[in-house]
Amino acid sequence: MDDVPAYFSELGRLRMLGGDAALDFANTRHWRDGREIDFLTGYSALIDWAAVAGLLSNEERDRLKAAEAGMPLQAADVFSAAIRLRDTWKIYLGEATRTELPTASLDEPLEGLRRMVTTALGAPELAIAGLPSDPLAGADMALPLARAALAIGAFLALPHAGTLRMCEADPCGGVFLDTSRSQKRRWCAMDTCGNRVKAQRHRLRLKAEAVEPDRGQSKTERPS
Repeated sequence: MDDVPAYFSELGRLRMLGGDAALDFANTRHWRDGREIDFLTGYSALIDWAAVAGLLSNEERDRLKAAEAGMPLQAADVFSAAIRLRDTWKIYLGEATRTELPTASLDEPLEGLRRMVTTALGAPELAIAGLPSDPLAGADMALPLARAALAIGAFLALPHAGTLRMCEADPCGGVFLDTSRSQKRRWCAMDTCGNRVKAQRHRLRLKAEAVEPDRGQSKTERPS
C-alpha cells in the first residue's frame, strides 16, 4: 500500500484506497480511531485533496489558491456545495453497498444525485478545459466541484472494474472497488482496518477462552 497516493493534512494521512476518484471523494469523511473525521476542512483543503486525487493539476491547484485570496466568499460557496455533493454521494453509496444494483429502491436517491451532479458541473468548459486565462474569474472557483461531479457522473454512467463494497470494519465507512481475483476483499486496507478487526477478534477469543473453564467446572470442583 506504500505506493498509494495520499493526502496529508493536520488531521493525518488519507490514502486514496477507493480505486476511483469518485469513491476517494466519498472517503474524505469516514471513521478513524472511534471518531468521524472530515478531511475537507475548507476550500484550500478541497483543492489540495483534489490535486492528490488527480482531479486537478498542480498548476490548477496553485492558481486556485491564488484566486481564493481574492474571492473568499465564492470559495466558501463552492466548498459548501462540494460538501453537500459529497455527503449526498456518500449516503447513496451506503445504500448501494447494501443493495443489489439496480433496484427500484435506489431510483429516487439516484435521480436526486444526478441532479446535483448536473448542477455542479455547470459550464462544460469547467469540467473539460480547466481554467481560462483569468484566474480570478468567478466560475474558476467551481473547478474542483465540477471535477468531483464529473468523477461521480462517470462512475455512475460508465462500467468500472471491480465490485463496489464498503469496508466491513466497524466503524469505518470507507468504500472501494474490489478488484481482487477472488472478489473477497473485506477491508479498505489490510494494514489498518483489517489488522484492527483481527486484533479485536483475537482479544474476544482470549476472553472467551478465559471464561470457558469456569463455566465447565462442577459445583464440587469450585473452590469454597
